[in-house]
Amino acid sequence: MYHKKSLEEVPIENISIWSCENEACKGWMRDNFAFESAPICVHCNSPMVKSMKMLPQLNNPNKDMKSLKKGVQI
Repeated sequence: MYHKKSLEEVPIENISIWSCENEACKGWMRDNFAFESAPICVHCNSPMVKSMKMLPQLNNPNKDMKSLKKGVQI
């Protein structure tokens, strides 16, 4: 017998994000997941601007992503 799980409501809050300056591009990222202080859009290589967006809460165990090295060394 199939029992449908009740979906847990995820809290939404106003989050700091980076969004692409290029109006034709819809790229954005959460600030706490950005590796750089002023990131470049990964989709179109345009500069990004800081803004706010209502999003579900996500916990990032790496509190300061900007201090980490980008990529993986081989």
